[in-house]
Amino acid sequence: MWRDTVATGWFAIVMLACTSTGSAYEVIEVRNGGTITGSVALTGTPPPPRQFTVRKGAEVCGTNRVLTKVEAHHGMVRGVIVAIEGVEQGKPFPTYQAKAKGPGHGEFHYTGGNTMNLGVHLKTCSFGPFTGVMMADDIIRFVNHDSIKHILHTYALQGRNTKMLKTVHTRSLGAESQTEKVFPAKRLRHAHAVALTCDRHDFMENWLYLAHNPYYAISDETGHFSIDRVPPGDYVIVAWHPVLGMQEQHVTIASHGRLAANFEFTK
Repeated sequence: MWRDTVATGWFAIVMLACTSTGSAYEVIEVRNGGTITGSVALTGTPPPPRQFTVRKGAEVCGTNRVLTKVEAHHGMVRGVIVAIEGVEQGKPFPTYQAKAKGPGHGEFHYTGGNTMNLGVHLKTCSFGPFTGVMMADDIIRFVNHDSIKHILHTYALQGRNTKMLKTVHTRSLGAESQTEKVFPAKRLRHAHAVALTCDRHDFMENWLYLAHNPYYAISDETGHFSIDRVPPGDYVIVAWHPVLGMQEQHVTIASHGRLAANFEFTK
């Protein structure tokens, strides 16, 4: 029977991405913020899900697994990160949980507040949803709820290239451990995302966009997103997906304004 004892790993990530302003984000009261809403569409047929035969830990993971990298329904895409770059002051980071869609049940827990405070909860051989966000200069907490060991590898995405960063061992149940790893800023100077993979299970693959403020959203199953309490100003809004790529728009949001920003990818 699956027990809810956990093994814990702390993963301190100190990084600067190429779009970083070099100054820490400051939480302040936003009284005249605006709202940006929109949708993410896909022209063309998304790649089919990948099928895997589980060779290690099938008693926990199951004998077969599927990895869907592009989730599109009726031409609309789920899981695209939409982020506003250049906001240095504003609302606090949100508190929420994002769960993977079975058979794996991994979760991303965002405690929020003055920083993102991401916790990655490994459950049934899954880190969480295929896409998520992480923040520079923040600590990520990895918690292994499975009865088997996972060997986590992390990679930085730079353009179309990736490079190895660190390896973290998340031990099995009853063998608690905690480890802190620090990434040199120079290794992520041109990075905009970090990949999570498992050395023992090749179907475990997730991507975390490097956000610098809480003004981001992830498109839902209808392809829609909404970002509220945006301080008035001129910004670049980015739509990113590890398979579909990245698009940018320059936007101006007025006091209490509402703005539409739609994106369309071609596969």
